[in-house]
Amino acid sequence: MGDSTVDGCFIRAEFNLFEELATRAVGWELDFCQFSHANAPFFIEQIAGSSVMISRAVLPARFYQQGAVAPGYRTVSLLASGSGPQSWRWCGESVTPHSLLVMPLGGDFESVSSAGLDTLHLTLPIRLLSDVAESHFGQPLHRLMPDERGFCANGGAPLFRLRHLLQKYAPGQGGTQRALNPPLAPPVEREMAYMVLACLYASHTREPVVPRGKRWKVLDRALREIAAAQGNSISVAQLASVTGASRRTLENAFRDVLGVSPATYIKALKLHRLNRALLNGDASVTGVAELGRFHGFRHLGQLAADYRDAFGELPSATLHRQPE
Repeated sequence: MGDSTVDGCFIRAEFNLFEELATRAVGWELDFCQFSHANAPFFIEQIAGSSVMISRAVLPARFYQQGAVAPGYRTVSLLASGSGPQSWRWCGESVTPHSLLVMPLGGDFESVSSAGLDTLHLTLPIRLLSDVAESHFGQPLHRLMPDERGFCANGGAPLFRLRHLLQKYAPGQGGTQRALNPPLAPPVEREMAYMVLACLYASHTREPVVPRGKRWKVLDRALREIAAAQGNSISVAQLASVTGASRRTLENAFRDVLGVSPATYIKALKLHRLNRALLNGDASVTGVAELGRFHGFRHLGQLAADYRDAFGELPSATLHRQPE
């Protein structure tokens, strides 16, 4: 499904399952938890020039996302559209069409998004950014682009020019390969680097403001406990006990930040892990029942229904799916 040129230069494809998209994406380490059923295919588009990578992704389901970028590079991200109803919270900040996000150096990030999120990402080598910072702005790179997470609330005119240029090379699902002409040449890559730094130079760039209230602390502790549990079952009552919070506080913490209840999050994470295991499994060696039990599912009939609600197919269909 879709079309792709797998030569390290161009990928443009659609997938029924997000995990299939994640295995094809270049330059990212991603860990996503899907909260809702996708009502359309997942879409990925990536083009690499001599030193930069442009990525565009459309996620037609709600997600909680964690990830990191490749060492030696910096990545900035923005909404692909200058308008629209998309909801995207990145490291505690509400992302708007005016926002430019700076992924941290050697660190990670997290976000929560609504269904239909359409984003653009530009990955540039640090050496190119450093050269542009010195030659065009007379400053070392670290004064323009923080090593930690950076949130630029209003990138101004340079941001909109950057979006327009990126869309020429990554036009999205409605575009065609004709957008690849002219090629992504070094002068264009340098222009992109310049516009990124122009956004940061003209606007106040700061670390994201992550709330430090009780609910956020409770959520952080709960997420660590759920991650540590791996395939073992953990109940909402157990989470409330280990976090020292009331069940009501725990419920509010999850709904305020992730938009789902603790029970929904736990089930979504278990389904996500099972989805990965099924895609990587061998139907001649293992079955759905065995993998389901390993990931904490005891009632296989309910598992089949929940899995189909989340991923649009039965677990057995995923297990027998052939790699692209």
